[in-house]
Amino acid sequence: MFDEQQFRDWLSVHLSTFATEKGHFCPVCYGTKTICYGHNPQGSQRIQCRNCKKVWTPKQYQKEITPPEIIETVALLVPFQGASGGQKLYVLISFDALRGNILHLSTNYTQHQAGESLHYRYRGNAEPELHESNIVQRVDMREAQFLRRSQFDEIQYGSAALKRNAKGVILRPVITAHGHFRVLNILFPTVKTHVISHECFLRGAIITAWADLFRQQQGEIWFIEEEIADDTDNMPWRFQGTTYHGWWKNQWQLWVQGKNRKMVCALTGGNNSKAEMLSLATSRHFIDWLHKQAVFTHSAPLSAGRVTQILLSLAQDYNNCARRLISD
Repeated sequence: MFDEQQFRDWLSVHLSTFATEKGHFCPVCYGTKTICYGHNPQGSQRIQCRNCKKVWTPKQYQKEITPPEIIETVALLVPFQGASGGQKLYVLISFDALRGNILHLSTNYTQHQAGESLHYRYRGNAEPELHESNIVQRVDMREAQFLRRSQFDEIQYGSAALKRNAKGVILRPVITAHGHFRVLNILFPTVKTHVISHECFLRGAIITAWADLFRQQQGEIWFIEEEIADDTDNMPWRFQGTTYHGWWKNQWQLWVQGKNRKMVCALTGGNNSKAEMLSLATSRHFIDWLHKQAVFTHSAPLSAGRVTQILLSLAQDYNNCARRLISD
């Protein structure tokens, strides 16, 4: 567990900083209704909050993002240079699953002060990556990994030690997840459907952020595990049957499409007929693109803060490419 007050203190600074830089919501009251309020002496757009009347100048003013129908979120591990080489950042990326653009990207590096209970502590025993060829067994082994943790949200993904005098902190991934989804909830409070890679604490962070919708039983969260050998295959997916996995005996559906296989699990309600059309295709497309960017593939010798900046910059580039493709 983590100290609630320490988390609230960190989250408050995290949200205010994001709002100040992007201009999507108010850095004081988090209200999303704003008006343009002239320009500062340098010519940059000023914004005023309609609710609390706060006036500020965002660093990178971006117009409103079209609300998504489905938010797709996956995690990545990205190397950086810290106390030694081969340290790893935990990265969360959320997409508009249908339009393809990145909605938000977070890493577990923070430049803000954070209480001790929020810090990531590596204990020398990382959860192994699962390369099991049988997708059903892989889901089962992943659920077994969750059960072996001291707490479900206490992931041990590898070493992430900063250089001795480096600024900032490496956060526990669950803290990053709560901050990440809180931003998305402020931006898109009415989104009801979430598709996530197979990680149990992402579910808890989403339910916490959209608590009102889930209390009304209007939210859906889907786990997806994929094995894609041919992403050009357009044949229909064929349902193969159901299996039950994990502590809660969640029901997973197995689907096959030529050489491709996927498993889909509705975690909170959700109509099982949706399972055929749900996938992680949007995030797969971005990850393929990311690994072709030289600035990313050469970023391992750089600091955690610099790698985070590069990822945010690449996300912006990717969205600009996506925007051009949509307008063409």
